[in-house]
Amino acid sequence: MIAYSSPNKMLTAQTKRISISDIDLAIRRLWSNFHQDVSGGHTVMRACMSNLIIYCDNKDQAEYVGNEISAIVDIHPARVLLLIGNGQLKKGSIESLVSIYYTELNEGWQVCAERIDVIAKAEAVDRLPSVARAHLVGDLPTTLWWASRQPAPEAGELFFQLAELANQIIYDNMGWANPAKAVASMTRWVAAQQDSQVVHNLAWRRIASWRKLISQVLDPQTAPGALDSLSLIEIEHGPHALAMTWLLVGWLASRLQWKAIDGKKLSDSELVWRFQSKQKEIKVHVKRLPEGEPLLYQVLFDWSQADQPGRICFERLDHDRIGIVESLSTVPSRVFSSTIPIRSTLISAQLAQRNRDKLFEDALKASQAMSAVFQK
Repeated sequence: MIAYSSPNKMLTAQTKRISISDIDLAIRRLWSNFHQDVSGGHTVMRACMSNLIIYCDNKDQAEYVGNEISAIVDIHPARVLLLIGNGQLKKGSIESLVSIYYTELNEGWQVCAERIDVIAKAEAVDRLPSVARAHLVGDLPTTLWWASRQPAPEAGELFFQLAELANQIIYDNMGWANPAKAVASMTRWVAAQQDSQVVHNLAWRRIASWRKLISQVLDPQTAPGALDSLSLIEIEHGPHALAMTWLLVGWLASRLQWKAIDGKKLSDSELVWRFQSKQKEIKVHVKRLPEGEPLLYQVLFDWSQADQPGRICFERLDHDRIGIVESLSTVPSRVFSSTIPIRSTLISAQLAQRNRDKLFEDALKASQAMSAVFQK
């Protein structure tokens, strides 16, 4: 007898792992048992809007991602293939687990995901793309979520083969060990895709509230002359958030048509860029805080003139608010609503998107130019 969790929502076929050849049979058995146990004259509906392939480097990553799947498929039902490299197996080199996610509706039951975990030892990782291909639901769009901490192009054939299966690729630059090198390699690959695939960085959604806030407060109608006179930007971020900060600066450079002319590392926690605008040179000073979450904590803009000071400093106050720091600003203090989104929300929102984001791609190109001058 199968034990069902209360709605929301996971049903596991069995606790032991199965061979790859038994995946389809295990799913059919799971469906059959579910029908027998819960139908009772009610409808059991299958909801599936797309395929979601997720790649993780190891078991720890997979456990973390696995806890997010329920929230993702609750919003965007999908067949989920969770691929795990460097797995620990007692025998053989590649095995699988299957499960389904379900929820109770007024008129019956809805199965919103079929989940297939594929665990491979290091020597069998190259088999993961073929296993994924064989178990995709036909005629549905496919998204690859590259959940690895390794920048995608640096993974070589494994990533390229998985990417060929997808209409959309989602990646996250949080925690990259070498942001300058990683941004450069990822940007080159994205540029090479042209119109073939939608590529999305979760950092772009993470900085959405900052982009909106900066656009509103520094708008020429709100702060006349601020952008034309801007000379200094200072940014403080938490650990593992440099690549996200890099993208925010790239967005500013692309929108304001700045040219990156220099960049260097001042210490293990600080770096600086210089940009040239039509009017003047802009310095961007970025500092990593010794502790905290991977977030932007403070962003200061200075457009002071010899005869007139002009500054605004934004600071994250908590998980729900960003405020203007009165002591560091020449504009009135204000507080803005800005909730930090959780990753599952970012993923489910992006799964519904099928169009290329020109603003993101322009920001990525500017980030690439920043990498180029930084590496000289």
